Amino acid sequence: MNHLAHFFLAEENGELLVGSFLGDFIKGRLKGERSTAIENGIRLHRAIDAYTDRHTITRTSQQRYEDRFRRFSGIMTDVIFDHFLAIHWREYHCEELQTFSNTTFSTLSQNREQLPPFAIKAYEGMQCSNALLNYRDPESIERSFRYLSGRLRRDNPLAEAYGQFLANRDELESDFIEFFPELAQFTLNWIADSDRRSAINKECK
Repeated sequence: MNHLAHFFLAEENGELLVGSFLGDFIKGRLKGERSTAIENGIRLHRAIDAYTDRHTITRTSQQRYEDRFRRFSGIMTDVIFDHFLAIHWREYHCEELQTFSNTTFSTLSQNREQLPPFAIKAYEGMQCSNALLNYRDPESIERSFRYLSGRLRRDNPLAEAYGQFLANRDELESDFIEFFPELAQFTLNWIADSDRRSAINKECK
């Protein structure tokens, strides 16, 4: 999943949200360099990505694209599903998307000292462009594909991938609507299990 989904799934806890955002930037083993809640947010991000990658619905989505896009189908589906989350936002969240966006970037700003410079640059760019709200615009998908195409070092067809969204829009939207509640429940279970482990560890000390 992409930024909007990760923010949504972690938003009840500020440090968990910060960690979930850092999941795109912090790689490798976690060594206790940040608070437990932030590192749990990074772990949550990784768990969400792993669950999404192996789910039968998202695999079906990835198979909808032409063969030359298959290597990049996971990236494409992540971007497209964030668009559908923005479109269907009020079905899943009680706040307006703009309010949620403001709160999210305020949380990141309040935890700025926990973020490496490249993560600060990323969230400030997203805030300046009102990226979370703009996910509702289908053209944001095309912009994202072109941006990601330029970021990848090897040759890729992502700059031409928007047509795959247009050709499969209805099917992909149905996939998202079926998949997202399952992802949300997985996340709730993961957070509850993490809280239980933390409580047990405190009792043992």
